Amino acid sequence: MELDELKNLWNEENKKLEDRIKLNEKLIKKMNMEKTVGEFDKLLKFSILGRNLALVYFAISLVMAGKMIKEIEYSIPAILGGLAMLWSFISHLPIKKPDYEKSSILDLQKSICQFRIHTASNAKYDIAIVVFWILTLSPLYVKNVYKIAIYNNTTYLLVFCLVAILFIVVTIVLSRKVYKKYEQKLKQSEAYLEEIMEFEKR
Repeated sequence: MELDELKNLWNEENKKLEDRIKLNEKLIKKMNMEKTVGEFDKLLKFSILGRNLALVYFAISLVMAGKMIKEIEYSIPAILGGLAMLWSFISHLPIKKPDYEKSSILDLQKSICQFRIHTASNAKYDIAIVVFWILTLSPLYVKNVYKIAIYNNTTYLLVFCLVAILFIVVTIVLSRKVYKKYEQKLKQSEAYLEEIMEFEKR
């Protein structure tokens, strides 16, 4: 085989190898982008759903408090719990779903970072508001449905306080695990984007 033929054959094989590498890089980039968008979108949808439900919970508190408006020991805590949910709804209004198709990798990184910061800074407030809302509404619910006046009976009040303490502890433990998973998934999404950016630099 002549030197020119050998050289041409080498160039062809080298080109095929480069094409395969580029194709693999494109596939990896696509897979990483799909993973990033998929995970981030799930967390985002869940947060938006929670935000919108806060408005529903606010309405529930007002309706139930309205039914027992004259009994202020039940209605006022329920109204305060509802207002706490309204505040939660307003505080989460900045959460917005980005346009994934039009967003650059840098934009997505920024969106994920902002969402991670927002989630971390509001985590304690969210947990406290949910616990506060349930505890303010529970006595009213029990009185309305089961006709049991918790505040007028020492035994019932003691049982309610014990259940409330247990509920608070369990909620804090479980919510920490949930937010930790949130943090891990968001960090993983950012790592996928970093890999994509590395491919683009080549």
